[in-house]
Amino acid sequence: MARDASEALGAQQLAGAVVMPRGHAWQNLRLHTGLAGAVAGEAIAAAARKHAQTHTPQTPSFPRSAFLAVTDREVALLRLGSGGIKNGRPSEVLARVPRSDVVMARVSASLARTNLTISFTDGSNWEFEVSPLVRGTVVRIAHALGY
Repeated sequence: MARDASEALGAQQLAGAVVMPRGHAWQNLRLHTGLAGAVAGEAIAAAARKHAQTHTPQTPSFPRSAFLAVTDREVALLRLGSGGIKNGRPSEVLARVPRSDVVMARVSASLARTNLTISFTDGSNWEFEVSPLVRGTVVRIAHALGY
């Protein structure tokens, strides 16, 4: 079932995807693996902490997952209602930015995750990730933003 945030945003949604905070996949991998996974997870976490010291995205804070939507006027991050990733409907708007403030949308893929980075005119970035199995959802967002 495709989600639609049009009603919550008051404009027709052009593209949308359920997204997770950047780093969610590695965090989840670390929680669900044994000793070898814990050691690898610690190494990955150390690298992530080092990266975070020099690179701080301004992604709005949200729990495990949220819905990212693009309309002809804006890009918005919405809370998912009860049902979460599987059945949650986009509800409360957590953040919205005019499309005219978007200067780049980049999708990068790896084995464990697909990342979406949206950059804005003020130099800030929103960073998200999704499963590689639903990579197409964030590619459609980047295309809807013109990238």
